[in-house]
Amino acid sequence: MAVFPASGNTPVSTFIPQIWAAELMTPLREELVLASPTCVNSDYEGEINGPGDQVHINSLNRPTVVNYSRNADVNAQLLDTDDQILAIDHGKAFAFAVDDVDRIQSAGGGELIFKATEESIQALRIAADAYVGGKMIAGALAANKVTFTVGTDDVFNTLVDYGVILDNADVPLFRRFAVVRPEIKAAMLKHDKFIASSYGSAVPVQNGVIGSLAGFTIAVTPHLPTGVEMIVGSPVATTYGDNLVSLESFRHPTKFAHVVRGLHVAGAKVTRPEALIIASAA
Repeated sequence: MAVFPASGNTPVSTFIPQIWAAELMTPLREELVLASPTCVNSDYEGEINGPGDQVHINSLNRPTVVNYSRNADVNAQLLDTDDQILAIDHGKAFAFAVDDVDRIQSAGGGELIFKATEESIQALRIAADAYVGGKMIAGALAANKVTFTVGTDDVFNTLVDYGVILDNADVPLFRRFAVVRPEIKAAMLKHDKFIASSYGSAVPVQNGVIGSLAGFTIAVTPHLPTGVEMIVGSPVATTYGDNLVSLESFRHPTKFAHVVRGLHVAGAKVTRPEALIIASAA
């Protein structure tokens, strides 16, 4: 996907941060795994403007079911919601300067700036996934923190057992996921019950999704938190919101160079901890 204008056609002097920020969020979100819609929801109200913001999450309380007999009155129950606060407590920034000589000598003139910005967005993606992974680990139930041994435990049977845990917690069957390390991905790809999606085809892999197994959408990333082999669950468990709140370019105040800098902020909260399973190395 082309993220930036064609090299050589757009000097930094015509840099429009509002447009670039919107376009850059698309590849950022396509590369996210734990922070993608595969694994989290965006059931929140409000606009995220910067670190320290608070976003309201309204969750509906389940109406009460009552006994009924013929000709009996059924009183209407007023719907009730729980208002929880999503703290925007994740902030990552990048800033780099490109000397005029380096910019002129690089292929395509502004190509160096564009590539450096792309690399910075990649770093923001890795940081966002790590942030969400940490929130999931902290928010999951202690009873749902289990162990998995790569090369010993059968991955299909393990996911079947994890499905039972989620079933007993009334977690919806729809959109269950398992985010795994590359070593577990290798075992899954060799399993005869694995159903590949776009993996291995000409269709780009987005959000790390490679297929399905035992009723779970499978995604892979090498950036799971240290010691964790799999994070399994449903996107109903975790709410996530983010924004690339600033992306700007300006002349360096003391050097013959252009500066590009950006700020990405996010917040995540586990609201249904029973819908997560954390499988750590044994």
